[in-house]
Amino acid sequence: MEITWLGGDTLLLRGRETRVLTDPTNAGAEAGTKAGVEIVVAGAGVENVLRPESGPQVVARPGEYELRGVSLRGISLPVGPVFVTEVDEVTVCNFGELPLGTLEDALDSLGVIDVLAVSVGGGTPARAMEVAQLVARLAPAVVIPVGYEPAADGTPGQLGNFAKEMGVVSITSQPKLTLSGSTGGVENTRVVVLDLRR
Repeated sequence: MEITWLGGDTLLLRGRETRVLTDPTNAGAEAGTKAGVEIVVAGAGVENVLRPESGPQVVARPGEYELRGVSLRGISLPVGPVFVTEVDEVTVCNFGELPLGTLEDALDSLGVIDVLAVSVGGGTPARAMEVAQLVARLAPAVVIPVGYEPAADGTPGQLGNFAKEMGVVSITSQPKLTLSGSTGGVENTRVVVLDLRR
């Protein structure tokens, strides 16, 4: 399974047979359409469209779903649902912009997470600390920072505080993340910074 970042909080998950777009922004949804996405995992304010006349299936409501070989679990929170998406035996949870402090009760129901994508926002020290605490609590194999604007000058920019909290000395981005199957429980979470694909 391949993961690419389309900007904002949007990730494109390319499985062997199915492509899934998570937490789409307008630009991300447009890029996903070009990529031939079959499933869109949307956020609050959107309805499920499980039998579309055309276009992708949309999952936006809490519950459990099996679509095209992809397992989806939506957990209900006061601010909206958070989803765990399993593609090719890799579980991905995209927290996006959800406020982290209100989630403690729901974290246990998320289960084992291979890849956690979470917004580092504007790169504030407070947000970086919240994200680091969430990562420590969920212990994913990989964390992908999203929801920031990459610096054009090669500096850490908005990733600086997050990198410091996570103990990352040097930030090197890569075009995509490729995983084959679940990573299971790991002791150390790896930070993967993805290039923004527009």
